[in-house]
Amino acid sequence: MRFALSRPPGAERVVTPLELFFDLVYVFAISQLAHQLLDHLDLRGTAETAVLTLAVVYAWYMVAWGSNWLNPNRLPVRLLLVGLMFASLLMSAAIPGAFGDYAWMFVTGYLLVQFGRTVFLIVALRGGPLGRHFVNDLIWELAAGALWVAGAIADSDMRLILWAIAVVIAHTGLWVLHWLPGRGRAIDLDHAGVDGSHLVERFRLFFIIALGETVLTMGAAFAGEPFEPARLLALAIGFTATVALWWCYFQMPDELGFALAQNDEEAGRIGWIKTRMLTLMVLALIAIAVGDEIAIAHPDETATLGFTLLVFVGPALFLLAQIYFLYAARRIVDRSRLVALAALAILGLATAQLSTLAGIAAACAVLVAVAIRDTVVTTRTQPPAPRETASPFDAEPR
Repeated sequence: MRFALSRPPGAERVVTPLELFFDLVYVFAISQLAHQLLDHLDLRGTAETAVLTLAVVYAWYMVAWGSNWLNPNRLPVRLLLVGLMFASLLMSAAIPGAFGDYAWMFVTGYLLVQFGRTVFLIVALRGGPLGRHFVNDLIWELAAGALWVAGAIADSDMRLILWAIAVVIAHTGLWVLHWLPGRGRAIDLDHAGVDGSHLVERFRLFFIIALGETVLTMGAAFAGEPFEPARLLALAIGFTATVALWWCYFQMPDELGFALAQNDEEAGRIGWIKTRMLTLMVLALIAIAVGDEIAIAHPDETATLGFTLLVFVGPALFLLAQIYFLYAARRIVDRSRLVALAALAILGLATAQLSTLAGIAAACAVLVAVAIRDTVVTTRTQPPAPRETASPFDAEPR
């Protein structure tokens, strides 16, 4: 079974249609998280949304990492992804009531994802370092799972505390590569047999999914309100900021990550760095989506503290994630993004008493400036394309 289900060493791994289908469930999950934050826009609601977001993102990327080592053409692997997809759907559907009446549904879906993928990988990859690694992983998941179950039993206040600890345990386990006393680590990132191209492509697609949710949120907010010029302007600004986010991701950091991931010895390390980068970016995109929705619905209202934090902290988290990636991957200190962080702080204070429209316009301007700077830098560093054939227009003028 190990040889039947695992990806043969050195075999190229591409993203399959079923993996794309699986990822679509998380469009719903991210939409649910955005509405959870919008409906509970206070300190408690923000903490609850952050915990649920960290759990959802962890569930997704652990499946993405696990599937990287499997043969996607085998029927058991396909059935695994379908089963995990349904468990993810249960988890996503329960997000609005996770701290209410749907706690058990959320926990059940989440734990089915974690235990299902881990047990499958232990069996499929047994007999080697990866099989031993996922035994370690299962022990970490059991420790965190006990807290998820305890939180579902407890009241809402204690639930938040227990689930926050569970999320910290899950992410810490990944951070230390599921090290355990007496067992140590079973793998290291340089020799994990990761297909870097496949993993980076999965991260790309998940980022587009998260980014697409901001477009859906803006469109729904605009369609649900009476037409006003100010509301149309807010939609245009929000859309421009979304394009700038896409540009900032794909213009420079993603190209660097994709190039580095082609090296087998770098693939695991780059995937690990991108995992932590993506976690911050999803939190950022949810905050930005909610801020845009508020501005579209109420473009002329004075900004509240909660709105200002969403609009400016969201882009700041996004840029921090990219700063971290560039430095961790190649020790690049991106001064333009550091300047952008300072600009966001200044503009956040300057627009705190202005309209919501002014707030999103200021944050958008910073993101557009970073996107323009990335374009200028990459254009200057790219060598000119060689001419392959002569053209009548190449003739020298008389």
